[in-house]
Amino acid sequence: MSSMRNPQRGMLCAGCPHRAAYIAIKDATRRVRGRVVCGNIGCVAVGAVQPAAATCPGGEETLLPRYRQEVPCDGTPDAPAAPLCVHVAPDTEIAADDAAERFAGLATEGATTILAVMASSKAYLSREAIEGLGQRMLELGVNSVAVLDPFDLERCGEVLSALIAEPGIHGVLFASPCAQLLRAAEPEQVEVDRFMCVGCQRCVQVTGCPALSFVPPVCTVDADACAGCDLCCGVCRSQIIYSPRARMSVAERANARYAAARG
Repeated sequence: MSSMRNPQRGMLCAGCPHRAAYIAIKDATRRVRGRVVCGNIGCVAVGAVQPAAATCPGGEETLLPRYRQEVPCDGTPDAPAAPLCVHVAPDTEIAADDAAERFAGLATEGATTILAVMASSKAYLSREAIEGLGQRMLELGVNSVAVLDPFDLERCGEVLSALIAEPGIHGVLFASPCAQLLRAAEPEQVEVDRFMCVGCQRCVQVTGCPALSFVPPVCTVDADACAGCDLCCGVCRSQIIYSPRARMSVAERANARYAAARG
């Protein structure tokens, strides 16, 4: 059985859309001084995982105290607590009955606050359900909601960068099914060109994917664990990780994941 099908507590599965979303958030916000990324990645398979632990094997309990960022709560609408706050939440928290109370302080968290919601549960496999979740976010006080495929890192970066530059409360809905819902799928694995890999380990370090490892002098892919998300292909600067889905568009890849989750 693959690592994707048997998740380890504290380690997000291979192919996890939450990992992809958090990579996009980190990359878009890394130049903002005083930023706060807080909340809960919200994985039902491995338990509650702090955003800073999303790519940290071992999980929340291994984090240094400075990475356990709490939601800023000592500001006011006129003087927010942080210049930028990205408040991460699972879809279940947005849909909960106490959501209005839970997210009542969004306006005071940052001069720019982004409510980043991970829509990956089985209840959100249809366009109608995702649109309903977006409407719920609007009811919680965000000015607008952008629906993004977390595995489309380029598009995610563009949208997040634009939102960061605009003060106010914004919503981002990262929509892609949980890797655990893809049990019926048998994806074709990616392949590392062992003759061209320079051993920089960027794919391993950036993604934290359990299907990747460094076996000197090159990086390797565990074929039994790979979920075929192609996240590593996008972060490899040498472009020597090959995917059998290379000719598919972003939309086609997303549709294939949803079809596998529904099937």
